[in-house]
Amino acid sequence: MFEALAAYQPELTDFFRAQIIGREFAQANLFSGPSYSLRMSFALECVRILDCQQEGEALCRCPSCRSNRLLAQENLLIVSKRDHRHLVQSALSSYERLGTDYTKTEAIRALRTLLLAHHPQLSTLAEAAALNDAVGQFAQSGEQDERERKRWVKELGDGTRRLLGAMKKNVTITVSQVRSIAEWVGRSAIGSDKRFIIIEAMEETGLSARNALLKILEEPPAGVYFFLLSEHPGRIMQTILSRVRHTRFSPLSKEALAQYLQPYYPDKEYDSLERFILESGGLDVQKIEDQANRLAATVVSGKALSTTELSELFGALDGAEGFGHLLAFMLSSFEQAVKAGTLSVGRAEKMIGLASRRFQQGQMYSQDIHMMGQGLYYSLLEVR
Repeated sequence: MFEALAAYQPELTDFFRAQIIGREFAQANLFSGPSYSLRMSFALECVRILDCQQEGEALCRCPSCRSNRLLAQENLLIVSKRDHRHLVQSALSSYERLGTDYTKTEAIRALRTLLLAHHPQLSTLAEAAALNDAVGQFAQSGEQDERERKRWVKELGDGTRRLLGAMKKNVTITVSQVRSIAEWVGRSAIGSDKRFIIIEAMEETGLSARNALLKILEEPPAGVYFFLLSEHPGRIMQTILSRVRHTRFSPLSKEALAQYLQPYYPDKEYDSLERFILESGGLDVQKIEDQANRLAATVVSGKALSTTELSELFGALDGAEGFGHLLAFMLSSFEQAVKAGTLSVGRAEKMIGLASRRFQQGQMYSQDIHMMGQGLYYSLLEVR
């Protein structure tokens, strides 16, 4: 059990293994920790093992495990809020470059993690159905030469962009989705006596959705397992926290990161898994980091950039994902300024709270990145 993940989070591997073997695994779980600490990877591996028809070993060939390896099972829902665009593109780029079975499997899993948020129970988008068909054909295709890989990467990348463009900009899970989940878990299972729900960014759900979810978590039906993933568990309602088993994930160590990246770049070092995924997904991380540091420095000093400079800076960003990463680097710069003594703790807390709220609102209402960026910048300058 957990052989594929043991090198990255060994203590958690032993913990989960003991729970499952002892039949003590909770039906409602909270996995908290920083981004790219493999919370989703562990949740998916827990799903595979719990649903396994044999002993849950890594190379198990039972029907459930075969479906699970490509995330093709029907008894799993994922409601995720993540940078699907760069995650999918990173996986596709690795497959195009290397063409190995491993990179193909990882590309399929990245695509289906996105598509599982468009389970027929939750979504009827035509773009999701079209991409799902393409992923199915890709999974069934045999060995491919460089030209064929390039064709598949383009087709799947285009399909991903069409789906992401058609998606509503909801703040993670909505109350209607929770009601759909409640209806789904109450039905008779098909092909398995278990059902699994993974909900990401739980702390960003609205109050109505949280209350609706609480009713399910209070007494989940037999064989139904919930995995709530969060970077900020302190923002989750105490009534929900009291009903889940909380497991905390640590950032990957330098050694674990190097081992994780071995199949992709055995001779190249990255300072984080996030940087590897963003750069291989086509994002110029260094440029965005430099831009963020420049913005943060002018906010801290009060010496504002000109309208022309701001227009050029925000106009060069690559959609909401690029703005989100710019904002993350800015918040990191504020934290560094606090440590350096150039920014007070109180002012930093106000700016971080303001930036987070504005970004969530901008996503909800599909606000223009240029306008949102400039508006936030001037608001940050006014914080005292």
